Amino acid sequence: MQPSQFTNKALESAICPQSKAYLYVKDPKTLGLSAVVTKGSKRFLFRYRIGGRQRNMSLGAFPALKVADARRLALQHHRQVAYGIDPLDEKNQLKATPQLETFFQAQYLPFIKLHKPSWHVDESLFRLHLAPVFGRKTFVEITPDMVIRYTSGKKASGFSAGMINQSLVLLGALFNRAHKWRLKNVPPARHLDIQYLKDPPKLNRYLSEEEHIKLFFELNRSKNHMLKFFIGFLLLTGARRNEAAQARWQDFDLENAVWTIPKTKSGQFRKLAIAEAVLDLLRVVKQFHDQHSLENPCVYVFGNLKTGRPYQNLYRSWNKARCGLAGFQAA
Repeated sequence: MQPSQFTNKALESAICPQSKAYLYVKDPKTLGLSAVVTKGSKRFLFRYRIGGRQRNMSLGAFPALKVADARRLALQHHRQVAYGIDPLDEKNQLKATPQLETFFQAQYLPFIKLHKPSWHVDESLFRLHLAPVFGRKTFVEITPDMVIRYTSGKKASGFSAGMINQSLVLLGALFNRAHKWRLKNVPPARHLDIQYLKDPPKLNRYLSEEEHIKLFFELNRSKNHMLKFFIGFLLLTGARRNEAAQARWQDFDLENAVWTIPKTKSGQFRKLAIAEAVLDLLRVVKQFHDQHSLENPCVYVFGNLKTGRPYQNLYRSWNKARCGLAGFQAA
């Protein structure tokens, strides 16, 4: 290989002589750039001086990195040196930036377990959605374009705008927390320019008298005898499904018609006044408990009387009982 032949074709045919440990070839067009050919590899090297000392920086292996790529990198590093920035120090700092998965598991997850009651939601969002795409990338490798492609991919896969937005909020929270904790080279979330999706407007669906009769006819036929009480309670109170499923007898002050919800999404309890119709329903449910409970009474109002625990999934019974009422679901 002649000194003037600094081309991809010349590097492909370059062979290190048996008498030498390596063949060193300078690029005649780019100051500081050279190719180092050994018996087992070929790589590009960039030499420069900064602060009175000479430094050697490996740019990458050939042929994964072509001559044009190496020249472009060398020119970028020359500009850094001109501004007083040491490219090698910059490269080492980038290596010190953790991968997203490492930061989440080692620092973020232990932190939210102490401070966020719904930490398990973040853990699931990260494990199922963010980790497969961003987990093995460092903070500095994640770009706005990657976030856009992630959002588009999730939308094309049929995920709801709400779920996608939740995962994007978590991604932004990871960046902001790492930036606040002064991890090297981690920018705040605004660097990602996250664009949230618009949720489609929620439609209010009201039952006609005929539909109401049809629904409760099917509820009374359901093999799950607790379902009719559960759905009736939701209709009368407008409560969240999970709040009703977790409701215990001790949460109700029947004498003063007050329901105390011990832990809401905000982490605080709240008290709700309940109507006479709700009190009547609760009295019927209490009678049902007394008649059908096993040895140990169930503390959950709408719980499984056999196990004494809340029902984990009422969807199958509910889906059958709602008997084709379009657009109608429990909240």
